Amino acid sequence: MGLESKTRPTLIDYFKCNRRGVQVSGKNKPPSSSARLSLPSKEMLSVPHYQPQPVLKLRNRGFGAQLLLREQGSTPRPGRERFEYPASDWRASTAAFWSKNTDTHMCNAHLTQANTIPFSLASCNNAPITAVGDEEGFIRFFDTNTTPVGATPKPKVEIIMHAHDNALMDLAFSKDDMRLASACGDRSGKIFDVMTQTVAAELNGGHFQSMRRVEFQPGQANGNVIATSDRDGKIQIWDLRCCATPATAFSTRGPPGIIHRDRNSPPVWARTTNTIDNAHLRIVENTTSPASVTALQYMPSGHEHLLLSASEANACIKLWDTRYITPRNRDPIPLAITAEPATHCWRPYGVTSLALSTDASRLYAVCKDNTVYAYSTAHLMLGHAPELSSKPPRQKQGHAVSGLPPLYGFKHDLFHVKSFYVRCALRPVSVSGVELLAVGSTDKCAVLFPTDESMMREQWDTQSHLPQAPASEAAHPSRTPAGQVPIVRNGTPLIRGHRREVTGLSWTNEGKLVTISDDHMVRHWQEEDDGTGGRGPAWDLRTGGEFGGRRYMAGWADVADDWDDDDDMHSEC
Repeated sequence: MGLESKTRPTLIDYFKCNRRGVQVSGKNKPPSSSARLSLPSKEMLSVPHYQPQPVLKLRNRGFGAQLLLREQGSTPRPGRERFEYPASDWRASTAAFWSKNTDTHMCNAHLTQANTIPFSLASCNNAPITAVGDEEGFIRFFDTNTTPVGATPKPKVEIIMHAHDNALMDLAFSKDDMRLASACGDRSGKIFDVMTQTVAAELNGGHFQSMRRVEFQPGQANGNVIATSDRDGKIQIWDLRCCATPATAFSTRGPPGIIHRDRNSPPVWARTTNTIDNAHLRIVENTTSPASVTALQYMPSGHEHLLLSASEANACIKLWDTRYITPRNRDPIPLAITAEPATHCWRPYGVTSLALSTDASRLYAVCKDNTVYAYSTAHLMLGHAPELSSKPPRQKQGHAVSGLPPLYGFKHDLFHVKSFYVRCALRPVSVSGVELLAVGSTDKCAVLFPTDESMMREQWDTQSHLPQAPASEAAHPSRTPAGQVPIVRNGTPLIRGHRREVTGLSWTNEGKLVTISDDHMVRHWQEEDDGTGGRGPAWDLRTGGEFGGRRYMAGWADVADDWDDDDDMHSEC
């Protein structure tokens, strides 16, 4: 028998009913169309008090459903990707931060029997070490490694260095971590050799008021150019290459290894190469006086000759070209000055800290009006701006160009700035995680703000069709009154970690956050990285309660209750 004689099997051979629902038997011919299943009557279909549940579209069933559509190739139509493209909740990047009692260090005073307040801190770029300066002038090297569960805790601070005889207002590491710069309240600064913990250079004679900030210039300077500021409105540019610096003044890293400096060598005296007097001024009742320069920020490599500064007088940020030396008989003129927010028309608010985004496209400024403003660095100068090009020419001094006001601002109910010691720190995009902006607060906590603007647009698009009360209209750009800055409220506070104002912050090379507070404590925070999907230490601290002392001297990210709900509770979605 050939293959042609075999009949092709049909569905009737495997199922007892055909497509019409009529019962048939194996090889028998299906009955005629007159034989049909008896349908139930209308009385049988009506059920008292029955309300059918609406069927949700797959695209409206949250992130998981939208991710499934993307994996299946069901992408949205062109021009609408931003509205339907799957994006996770912004809390996914902040909800996993936690800290335990072994992640802290209490700053005990060395000159008295009491505790001392940490004033400043700076983290190494290539090691899990953070330098912390206190009000007595000592520098502690704080270890940010996490103690494993069940292991004996090791001391967090093993190296303490006496740097100054006054409060350390600011610290900064060079890019290779071989040099540590300090700014002190006694009007002096120093450059320390980190490998030997000795003073390699003195920054004396340039300031006549207490110093406020110190910053290493990035790029090809290799830790030789430093910018400092003081309370008298002065900015100084120091260059260690302009003084008689011996080759052994600093430890160096070469092919055979690290060559340490001679500990018996005296420190060199650095020289200033540029001075900007009266960089910021305060005008009160037609009286002009110098204002404290509270923040300094260099532009990244390639534009390292540009320096940003802010003061306590107002929210204006100035852009300087440090290559131009102002004559003594002239007032310094910056390249550009940003416009103040429209809400500052009644009274000025100062700026306490500045930070640049990873790609240097955004500049974040902590303002005394309890807002973190975001500026576009491409619009710091309006019009033709060759100074911001990749190969800028050296321009002659002219007049200051106006820049755009802030694009938007960050706010939170637990974020308040009542002193100029509250600062910010930005974690760049790296293997440790997404970009996050951390700010201190007078409300005894640090607040984390995700800076991904795609999440902000997703939230604005989702809420744009909802009715808003007049008080909350400014939270969305489409509803912001003319002239006002759009406000984003996507912060996550890190609670229970401190008992007083959180001032300084710094991100380590591993993506951990180090905070200092007026409660004399230094603490580091870390994320869960064990793939538990949120059910880790932070989730346990939020939901476990106080039983068993699990929350003793611990801190965690405070998110809404719906974030920790079980997925089974939302199975209908």
